[in-house]
Amino acid sequence: MRLVKPTMAHEAMLKSYVEEMINNKDTCHGCGSIEDYPNYSDWLDHIAVYAVKALIPKDSKYVEGSQYILLDEENQRVIGMVNIRHELNDYLLRFGGHIGYSIRPLERNKGYAKLQLQLALDVLRSKGVEKALITCNQDNPASRRTILACGGIEDTPSIEADGTVILRYWIHL
Repeated sequence: MRLVKPTMAHEAMLKSYVEEMINNKDTCHGCGSIEDYPNYSDWLDHIAVYAVKALIPKDSKYVEGSQYILLDEENQRVIGMVNIRHELNDYLLRFGGHIGYSIRPLERNKGYAKLQLQLALDVLRSKGVEKALITCNQDNPASRRTILACGGIEDTPSIEADGTVILRYWIHL
């Protein structure tokens, strides 16, 4: 298992991933808005823009970041997706944090989320980030356990948005 940047070669695998997420009524967290792009190559263009700070429109809510997939190379299957933000703006400081991630439903509870988060933290460390903010909804105990297992320290207070309580954790890198 390793993190790789998505390419055209991953199109069928990622379509399968998104379909499984949608069929399970899950949100594609950490997927770089892939579900909003019916044309896969348009999505690749989208994530390419946000990978280069100078290309990001000045009025954008996005920051420079990297999109990865957790790839099971042996079985040629996408296990998870992770979006890594290299810096925080006001919105991300409150709600989204440095890393958004998901694991496909049929691969959950196998330790993949922890592996993926650890690998994403390594990417942030290589970018010079010293402290990473990771958030999760209060009603997502699996994500909370993953964050805590990777060294997360809860930040208070939690934040409420549209009736959802969002927990915030810092991980020293």
